[in-house]
Amino acid sequence: MTKIFIILLLFLSNNVFAIDIDDTIKSTIEKNPKVQIAYEKLQESKELIENAYNKKLPSITSTISGTYSNSDSSTSSTSSTAETFTDKYKLSLTQNLYDAGEKELEIKRSIILFDNEVINFQVTIQNLILSAIEGYLTVINYEKSLEASNKNFDSVSRFLDETNTKFDLGSATLYDLQNAESAFAIAETNLFIAQQNYDVSKITFNRIVGLKPINLEDVLDINKNIDLKTIFENIEKNNYQLAILKNNIKNTNILLAKEKLSIKPSLDLTTSIEYSDTGRIDSGTEKTNGTIGLTLTIPIFKQNIDKSNIRKFQSQLLQSELTTDDTKEDLKIQASNLYKNYLISKSNISSNNKQLKSIQTSLDSIKEEYNIGTKTITDLIDAESALLDINVNYHSSKKDMILNFFNIMALEGSLLKSFENFLPAYN
Repeated sequence: MTKIFIILLLFLSNNVFAIDIDDTIKSTIEKNPKVQIAYEKLQESKELIENAYNKKLPSITSTISGTYSNSDSSTSSTSSTAETFTDKYKLSLTQNLYDAGEKELEIKRSIILFDNEVINFQVTIQNLILSAIEGYLTVINYEKSLEASNKNFDSVSRFLDETNTKFDLGSATLYDLQNAESAFAIAETNLFIAQQNYDVSKITFNRIVGLKPINLEDVLDINKNIDLKTIFENIEKNNYQLAILKNNIKNTNILLAKEKLSIKPSLDLTTSIEYSDTGRIDSGTEKTNGTIGLTLTIPIFKQNIDKSNIRKFQSQLLQSELTTDDTKEDLKIQASNLYKNYLISKSNISSNNKQLKSIQTSLDSIKEEYNIGTKTITDLIDAESALLDINVNYHSSKKDMILNFFNIMALEGSLLKSFENFLPAYN
């Protein structure tokens, strides 16, 4: 697959068996039952086209019947009982010769309805891909938060032990000890929350994807330049929701055209061949009949139902057009918010990265000053807490940026192209 993704070392892993984003999407599409259900619905909808084409073919029926009869007759001089058994074989063929184009319209309509099912199938896949990506990034985010919380907990635990020792020796105040104990309690709670979030995220990921998220790597191409004008243009051309609405307009136009054709005449050809044999019991006769006929049907008055249906479809057509225009505007607002959030996330990443470097430098300096007695344990704890907060914000910003990026791709209708090698054949 020609990938738009290149490896970006957002989250490092030492395990060579790391699951990447491709593995995640591939497993989701192969194992998630929603995909299988959507695929079966798609196969079912293919019958719409087959059925529409078959309606143009002739209808052929065959009948076989056997009739037994027993009749008594009498006169003044004689009486008799006649028994007969009649075989009858009949083959009939009916073919529409002219319907003003109604069947052709139904074929076009069935193709549109199938196309809608294809789009619905693609939407199902796309939503699962977004869920898989979000689950994938959530696990990574919580994993990194857990690592930061573990590191913070270890540091605060060490500070508490040192403060206890200093307090026993008289070189630390009760205030210092209480601060260290308070920081330890907070760090312990943060570690517990981080562990629970991480455990639940792995369960959720496994439910969506069918894989265990062990030592994940991240892949993303942030080199792709995107702008709001291009996003709007791509939405107009490729958005799935708009595609369905446009198909609904075509479908309603066809229903309206078919309703107008319902007042047109139709011509049908009917032919049959019949063979009968009477006399299995008594002597009888063999008979062969053949018929051919044309039937012209001219609608004259149908209780004004056709006019009512025409008005109904005209109203539905107007509603569909208004809904399409309204949806376009809603999608533009949605895209604008995603684009805004994407830019904000990128800015937050840059800001958090600078703050991480600054706080790490400050922490190293505070540790040195603490060792020589010019900084307190409180200063150390505050610096460690600040580092933890920025770490969490940093990874959250990365997750938000990536999700916004993929959601923009989904709105543009380009997300599936990135994973097309994993998609089942549906045409």
